Amino acid sequence: MQTSMIDWLKRFWHEHPLASIVLLALIPRLVAVVFSKGYGMHDDHFGPIEQPFIIMNDISYWTTKTTPHGHSIVYPSIHYLLFQGFEALGIRDPQAKMYLVRFLHALYSLLIVSFGYKIAEVLSNRETAKKAGLILALFWAFPFLSVRNLIEMVCIPPLMAGFYYALISKNNGMRNAFIAGLWLGLAFVFRYQTLSITGTLGLVFLFRKDFKQMGLLAAGFFVTAIIIQGSADIFAWGYPFASFREYMLYNASHGNDYTTGAWYNYSLLVLAAFIPPMSFFLLYGFFRNWRKTLLILLPVMAFFVSHSLFPNKQERFIFPVIPIILTLSVVGWEEFVQESAFWSRHRIALKSLWIWFWVLNFILLIPFSTYYSKRSRVEAMYALYGKQIHGIVMVGGTLGTTQPPMFYSGVYPIPIYLINNDEQLAQIKSTLDTAYILPNYAVFFGLEDIDHRVQQIESSLGLKLTLEKRIEPSFLDDVFYRLNPRYNKNQTAFLFDIDTK
Repeated sequence: MQTSMIDWLKRFWHEHPLASIVLLALIPRLVAVVFSKGYGMHDDHFGPIEQPFIIMNDISYWTTKTTPHGHSIVYPSIHYLLFQGFEALGIRDPQAKMYLVRFLHALYSLLIVSFGYKIAEVLSNRETAKKAGLILALFWAFPFLSVRNLIEMVCIPPLMAGFYYALISKNNGMRNAFIAGLWLGLAFVFRYQTLSITGTLGLVFLFRKDFKQMGLLAAGFFVTAIIIQGSADIFAWGYPFASFREYMLYNASHGNDYTTGAWYNYSLLVLAAFIPPMSFFLLYGFFRNWRKTLLILLPVMAFFVSHSLFPNKQERFIFPVIPIILTLSVVGWEEFVQESAFWSRHRIALKSLWIWFWVLNFILLIPFSTYYSKRSRVEAMYALYGKQIHGIVMVGGTLGTTQPPMFYSGVYPIPIYLINNDEQLAQIKSTLDTAYILPNYAVFFGLEDIDHRVQQIESSLGLKLTLEKRIEPSFLDDVFYRLNPRYNKNQTAFLFDIDTK
C-alpha cells in the first residue's frame, strides 16, 4: 500500500509538476493561516483592516473626510465588503474573520507560484521551472508574508501574471500584450509604484519596435486603471486618480520622514534573504542571463534602483519584485550550471550548496510560518471582545505605547487615554475629573517597574486596578524586541479591570 502511494505521488509529480508544486505551496500557507495571526507591520492592519472596521461602526469617519487619501481605497474596500459579508453570515468574532481573510490571501498567493513556474518554463525548460517553482513554494518568508494584508504583497500576483503574458506576447498572439496590460493595471491599483515597471516594460517594447505590443499593453493598463482606480477615486473624492496624485505629492515632500538608509540597503537585504552563500550565485544568475530576460529584467531593475535611490527605505517596499528576482535568478543560475565545465566537475560542491540553502530555509520556514506577530497588542484588545467597554487607559513603559488594533475588541468608537509621561497623566487626570463615564479597563506595556506604574496610576487617577490577564509576546516578537527594541515594541502587556463603582 505504501509503495503504491509513493509510486502514485512520483507519477503525479512527473505528469503534473505545476499542480504538485502548487499543492506543496499550499501546505505552509495553510499553516500560516492557522498560526500566523496578528499583523507584521503598521500598514497591514491599520489601513486595510482597521479602516473598514471603523467605517462599519462609524460612517462619519468616512463622510467627514474631504482631502484625498494618499492610498488607493480599493483594497480596504474589498475588506469592507468581506466584513459585511461575514457579519451577514453571523461571523462576528474578529479572530474568526481574520482566519478567513488569511485563508483567502493564502489561496490568492498561489498565483505567484503558478506564474513564476510558467515564466521559468518559457525562459528555460520544465526542469528549471520545477526548481524555480519549488523555491517560490517553500521560500522561508513567503507563507508568513502571503497571509499578511500588505499591498506590497497583494500586488505581486497580478505583477507576475503581467510579466508572463508580456513574455509570451510575441509568440502567442498580440492579445497577450493586452492581457499583460490588464494585469499590470491591477498591480498599479494595489501599489502605485509598480507604474515604473509597466512604464519600463512599455519602453522595452518601444525600443524593440514592437509598437503593437506597446500599444496593447498601454491599452490594457489604462482599461484596468481607469475602470477600477479611476472610478473608485471619482466615487471617493470626486475626480479620477485623486489618491494617486495625493500619493505622489506626499512622497515628494516627505521622503525623509521615515526609515532612511544607504542606496545599497535593499541589495544587502536581498543577499541576506536569499541565504548566503547561495544568494551570491543566484544573483549572478539573475544578471548573467540578461539578454534572454531583458523584457522582465529591465522593469525589475528600474523598480529596484528607483527604490534604492529614494530616501524612505522600509523593507516592505521592495517586496513586489522579490519573487520575480528569485525566478530569474534560478533560471540564469541553472543555465550557467548546465553550461559550466567547472560545476560539471564539482557536482558534490554544488549539491552541498543547495543542501545548505534548503536546510537553513526550512529552519527559518517553520518559525516564520507559525509567527504570531504583534501578539501582545492583538491579544490585549481581543481579551476585551464581547465586554462592555467604556474606555481604555493605555500606559506605556520606557518605549511608550503604540496605536491599539481596536478591530480585535469588536467595538468602536472607544475613548482611549494614552499615558506615556507625567504631562499626559496630568492632562488625563483633568479630563477624568469632569468625565461622566470613566474608563473601565487599562493596558500596561512593558515589564519595567510595572508595580510602581500601576500604583502611580491608581493614586494619581483615583482608580482601583485589578489584574485580569498578562499577555506575553510571541517567541519571534520577543527575539526581535531584544535585537532592536527601538523598532520592535513587542512588549509584555498587562490587562487590568478598573473598578468604577
